[in-house]
Formats: sequence, structure tokens, C-alpha cells
Amino acid sequence: MNSLRPATAAALLALTLTACTTSRELGLGRPSVQSEPLPVLAGSTVIDGDDYYVQLLSEFQFRSDVGEEVCRDLGSSYRKGGANSLVLFQINNPTLKLHREVPGLLYRSTAERCASSLDAKRVYLTPWMRLDAGADTQVDYRFVTGSDDGLDLAKVGNDVNLASNVLALTGVGTGVALVGKLASGWMLNSSAQVPAAAGQAAPPAAAKQREENHSLPSIVSASGNRATLSRMSIAVREAETGSLNPWAKPKPLGELSVYADVRSSLLLKTAANGLPDARDLSLEELWRATIRNGAEGLSLQHYIEQAEHPDRPSLQPDWNNYAEVEANCRKLKVVMRDLGFNKYDRNAVLYYFLDKTRAWKNYNLAGQKVVGTGMPVSRLEEYRAGNFAGCLVEDDYEVMKHLSLPVNAAKDWDNTLQQLREKESYFAAIRALERQLIAVIRNPNQAEMEKQLFPLVAGTVLLQDRLGNFGIERVLNIPPVPGDGMALNPAQLAQLFVGLKVADTSCARPAYEQGRPVPNVAILMFSTAADSPLAKGAALEFEFNGNRISRIALQSPTFRDFRQDVISNPQVGDCRVQPQWMEWLGFVN
Repeated sequence: MNSLRPATAAALLALTLTACTTSRELGLGRPSVQSEPLPVLAGSTVIDGDDYYVQLLSEFQFRSDVGEEVCRDLGSSYRKGGANSLVLFQINNPTLKLHREVPGLLYRSTAERCASSLDAKRVYLTPWMRLDAGADTQVDYRFVTGSDDGLDLAKVGNDVNLASNVLALTGVGTGVALVGKLASGWMLNSSAQVPAAAGQAAPPAAAKQREENHSLPSIVSASGNRATLSRMSIAVREAETGSLNPWAKPKPLGELSVYADVRSSLLLKTAANGLPDARDLSLEELWRATIRNGAEGLSLQHYIEQAEHPDRPSLQPDWNNYAEVEANCRKLKVVMRDLGFNKYDRNAVLYYFLDKTRAWKNYNLAGQKVVGTGMPVSRLEEYRAGNFAGCLVEDDYEVMKHLSLPVNAAKDWDNTLQQLREKESYFAAIRALERQLIAVIRNPNQAEMEKQLFPLVAGTVLLQDRLGNFGIERVLNIPPVPGDGMALNPAQLAQLFVGLKVADTSCARPAYEQGRPVPNVAILMFSTAADSPLAKGAALEFEFNGNRISRIALQSPTFRDFRQDVISNPQVGDCRVQPQWMEWLGFVN
């Protein structure tokens, strides 16, 4: 029995050493998917592929309890060498001709149980892409596991750092990493940036490298008027291989996620509702926006100027040459679209590009200002023709409105011109009544005056005296009538005008009250002769219905405050009342 003890002890020792010859490596679970619809931007009812930019990212998040486990390394001298694991993403977008491999996660273990490293930074899988192009991006991943001499760890680690930084935003929301149809070879496509260990040279057979290939569902899906963003989460765990410990279990480390970041603009600040805001900018500020070109940066202006495009625009045209500006605006629009800029960034640049011209400023005059100044319709129609239709379409004007830019769309012009035509028609009616009324007032023959009044008044006219120091009843030789005035027939009205002895009149203009025109009411100034019972003169207000006058009032300067209205706005329409009228009539403070 004693002779068996050494053999038994040797067998037990061999079994113990066999149990200790384990190694640690990384394991991945199946991807889980969480999807949510992309929100519709304010002012829209559907998702447009030109609304957003998308960028695909990979990020690893540790479990919160990973650092709490106590590590005990027993028998490390008997363990095998370290193992390494690599997750390599393969990105393919045929629309943008974007094909690249990006290392997303690198795990390295050593013979010591407590010595391992996990290189897992946030990795930018793609540049910023317009939504319509980004929806075509396919993401696959390769999971490679092998010994530490089977992978070029220094090269892979360097590529992890590269992918973590080169596509990041720079500046305060103005530096971008962008890719478009013309920039297919622009970023991270050179051979120097593809991990050599990821498929160029096969590792030696002794390395016993294992490789798995998987495809992920679409991260960005766009169909019809909707879009969906998905987040893929892959459980990452550390496992021991070769262990005979029945209680050994894989240790969860965290989750590796692949998801999409979205923005509605790369050049502009964004409001709380998600829409970009292009107010208070200039073309020079936009030209200085930085575009990332690998590790370097170019201004937006230089980036466009260097674009290899058959329609490359001149960014300094003759701003006084409408046709030249319009042609280069069109070229700029096409180049920016092909470079991958979305409709908000494109139209912000186009707006400030055109804003260098007088024609664009005239086209975008505020409607209320135009109506208030009484600008002729013929001139406004000339302004409207300067809409740069060879560059812009109606959708572009709507986008500019969403950017909070003061721009007139076709419906704004229709509304402004309609208001102005109605105003001109209203002024024309006042001018017609003015000509007839002045002809009556200045006619020295009372009988002829009475005949002229018959087509001008509707039977009788309500006469109001608001002067306070002038008695109409004495001029007309009729008793006063209680109430707000007296009804006069044409003969009595002619008698009044003859008795007033009018010397001169101004033109007639709409009467205003608190800054708003009083409907169907106009006012004119008149002066009187030295022997008139009404010293100096007064203001005559008349109310009309169609082509007939229904009310006449002799006004004081305080009623409706027409004195201040004339001083502040001497010209309304084509009627200009000189402020000196207020001095001649004694209507001054």
C-alpha cells in the first residue's frame, strides 16, 4: 500500500495542474434591438430624408459592479499564455461608396488572472451622413479571438484611438465631419487606416485564431414618410476556458452598443424644438465654419472651392449682376447637396449668399411695411420678379422660414399685393370723391354747386360741427338741432360752402385713429378767406359709401388726433399733406 502512495500523489498533482491550465477570453451574446421612431421636426408632418444627419457610433458601457469583485490569483505559474479578443466593425454604404473597418473593442489578457485590459472607447463608425443616404448603411461585425502573438495589438490599439477621435465634432457646433457622393475617398478609407490584423495577413496556424462574422439589422431605417432608429446592444462577458471548476461562470463585463446620433444641422445652432436657427448670421461667418478633413480642418468656403465638381460655383460673383448671382446660386446649391449637406444648412448658406444683393433684399421686404408705406403695385411687381427662380423653388422658401429667416414665399407676395391693390382701390375711391368735393367747394356759383352735389350725396348729408367756436346754424340761418348733427339737403350744403368762403384745400387722405385707418372715412384740410366766419380754416372729414358722401364733419385737431397723424405721416398713398397746414390753421401746440 505504501508503494502506491507516490504514484497516487503524482496523479493527483497532474490532475490539479491540468485543472489550473486555463485561459481567459471574451465572449459575446446575441444582439438585442431597441427601436424608436425619429421625431418629426416642428412645422412638418412627415420625415424627409433631407431633414436630418445621422452618424453611427459604437460605445461600450461597463457594468456598475465590475470593479467591486475581489481578484485572487492562485497558481498563476501554471496558467497558459494570454488570449486576445477583437470586435471589428465593417461599414458598407454603396450610395456614398463608403467601405471601412473600424475596431470597436479590444480585450487583452495575460497569464496572471488579475491582469487584463479592455480598450473600449466611443468609436465613430461613420461620418455625418444625410438621412436619405445614411439609411443605406450596413453594419457587420467580426469577432476575432486568438493568442497574443496572433494580433498586432499596437496597431489595433492605435486604430481604436484613431476611430475614437477623427470623426468627432470640433468647435462650438460648427466643425463637422461630413461625407457625400463627391467625398467617397475623403475620410478613413486609406489603407493606412484599416487595421492590418483584421484580414490582411493570416495569423500563423499555431495562433489558433477563431473568427465569427455577424450582420446587424439596420441601425437607420427610412421608408416613405417615416424613419426609425435602432440601438443594438451586445452583452460582453469574460469566460475561463479549460477550467474544471464546476462553479466557474462567465463574468458579465458590460454591453457593447451600436446606435445612431442625429442632428438637424451641422452649421447652425438648434432651437428647443429641434429646428435650426439661422438668424443673426452672415455669409462670412458661415464660410469660416470648419469642416474636418481627417486630422485636419478646412473652412466651408475652401472646402466648396476645392470640390471636384463640374458645377463648382464662384463664391464672389458680381453682386450687381442678377443673372450671374442666380447662376452661381444654382451651382452652389447643387455642390452643397452633392457634398452631403442637408436642406437646412444648404438654404442658410443660400440665403446669406443672395443677401449680398439688392434684388434679394427688395424681394424680402416686410409685407406690413410695404402696405404701410403705400409703395406702388407696379414697383412691387418688379421686386417680386427678383426671386432668383433659377436657383430657388417654393420648398426652399419654406425651409428658410423654418430657419426663422425673414423671407417672402409666393403666398406672402400674393397676400401683400392683394392688400396693396385693395388699398390702392380704396385710395382711388377717396381721390374720386376728393376731386368732386373740391370742385364743389371751389365753385363760386351756388346754383351750379347745388347741381354738382346731387350725384355726390345720397339725398341728405349728416353735418357735424366739432369746432366748438363756430356756429353752423348762423351760416345756414336755421335753428340748431339737438343730437349729433343735422341733416342737410344739397341746397343747404351748397349754402354752407358758399358761406365758408374756402380759399384753398389739401388733398384727401384716409382718416386714422390709434394708428389704424377708419373704414370709409377721409379727411382734408381747407383754408378760408379773410372775411370768412370761420377764421383760418379747419379740417373737413367725410364718410362715404360707394361713390356717395353720407356724412361731413368740421373737425378740431384733437378729434382722432389727426394733427399728430399728419405731422408723423405726411404722405399716405399719393396724397401728401404738408405739416405747414397745421401752422396755417393754428393747429399747433
